[in-house]
Amino acid sequence: MEPETSPPAGRVPLAGIPGGRARRTRWGAWAAIAMVCLGVSAALVYPPITKYELYDPGLGGRDGDVGQYVRIYQGVPMQEIARPWRYRVFTPLMARLVPTPPRSLLRYFDMNADKLVLYHFGMVNLLGLALAGLLMVGFCEALGFTTLEGLLGALLFYTSFPVVNFGGTPMVDAWAYAFLLLGLLAALRGSLAWLLVASLVGMLAKENMLLLVPAVILLGGPRIAVARKLLALLPGLVVYAVFRFALFPGGYGHPSDPATSWSTLVSRMQQGPYWAWLLFDGGMAFGLLWLLAGVGAWSLRDSRHHPLLRLAWLVPGILLTPFVIGTNVGRIWFYAFPALIPLAVAGIRRVFDGARVTA
Repeated sequence: MEPETSPPAGRVPLAGIPGGRARRTRWGAWAAIAMVCLGVSAALVYPPITKYELYDPGLGGRDGDVGQYVRIYQGVPMQEIARPWRYRVFTPLMARLVPTPPRSLLRYFDMNADKLVLYHFGMVNLLGLALAGLLMVGFCEALGFTTLEGLLGALLFYTSFPVVNFGGTPMVDAWAYAFLLLGLLAALRGSLAWLLVASLVGMLAKENMLLLVPAVILLGGPRIAVARKLLALLPGLVVYAVFRFALFPGGYGHPSDPATSWSTLVSRMQQGPYWAWLLFDGGMAFGLLWLLAGVGAWSLRDSRHHPLLRLAWLVPGILLTPFVIGTNVGRIWFYAFPALIPLAVAGIRRVFDGARVTA
């Protein structure tokens, strides 16, 4: 079928994505998609709640990521929380608001104090993951994909290594994914109000929301429209700056200056085949989707100004970030998912179209 000649208002033209159909998804369909996303998210958070140790060394233990977020959840003064974890307060504070199940229900589970903490974080992350999946479908539609292709994008998101292994744990990434997608979708559709919400609240979830600034610039458009979008992001940036540099500056923190990060990287390279670990950790962020994303980018080569290819310029900066701030590679690289997963969907379409032609 041919694409519609006049896509609905706010939807990106389909140039460069052959086979796409710009159809507005009805509310009944969105309700069904929401139920699917909730079900998948529940399956993802159940193992961390019931089977993981709260202070698992793979999650940083008591002194690393999980330990710092749990301390915020427990009400430890912010000055006693290490940087930068102390500034990611959204998920831990929301976890405090989750009601504890009645004792009559808990007797059917092997619950203890640590598992109750896991439960509180798990419920917050369940909603974050469900919203992220729903937004992924909408984001793919805004890029010109069909609803079913958007669902494929959500599937690739949910089955990715970082989401499966960390999405339901006492970490902050689930809502960081959701707010990033909300901001990008708002930028595509020109919704200043939702862009403001994504920045204002999302910056307190995780500072990855800074990606929205270059994303808005890369997406382009009339100068006045770009300026308005950047102004919509400004309140969130200001609130975060006040929170970080005026209210709770100083104290112990993870070294994140480029000089320290570079010296640490050089030292690790000298201790053994650290490059093999980097290859594994970074490669597992998307697995074989790296290859499909390459196919997708190639399939869009004749539409260089398509918003998906514009957003792809974020990827090199994200790939360099772990080496600048001295942190793990795979989880940081995964924040390129708003570009790489839709590109992988475009690659899958290309492969299937080629298979139909040769059949």
